[in-house]
Amino acid sequence: MHNFTSLRLRRSAWRSAVGARGQALVEFALVAPVFFLLLFAVIEGGRFILYYETLANATREGARYGIVHGWKSYCPSGTMPPGEAIPIACYDPTGANIVQKVKDTAFGLLGTTVTVTPTWLATDGVTPGNNGRDNTIHIVAAYTYRTIIPLPIPPISMSAESSLVINN
Repeated sequence: MHNFTSLRLRRSAWRSAVGARGQALVEFALVAPVFFLLLFAVIEGGRFILYYETLANATREGARYGIVHGWKSYCPSGTMPPGEAIPIACYDPTGANIVQKVKDTAFGLLGTTVTVTPTWLATDGVTPGNNGRDNTIHIVAAYTYRTIIPLPIPPISMSAESSLVINN
């Protein structure tokens, strides 16, 4: 009799242990997708903020480059003011050096996918200008953000802009 009771207790303990493991497995299967979705969403949110801040910093650097290389600098970028002689061979009438500066600064964004548009505005801030003193350089950069983790999020277009007044 003693062996029979002992066997029954062991069998009952075994069934309850197996049942607890099965219950834990079902609970994990229900909670895990939500947990991992939230975890990956936080990671992608952090990446998005990092990419946006990188893009904003790159436009600031491009605008700074544009004001430092105004019409009186050794190597000017942008259109020359009317009546000013075109300087040395490194003159950059299209602003390609500014575009390259922005792309170089945004190195974490895979620079080839960043679109940069530099424009020069007159002192009123509306009409087209040049890279002469008191004009404004306005840089707009755009980038399409894509997640690296397969989340159900479409590509997001982001843009940043920066404007500075040319003092050189």
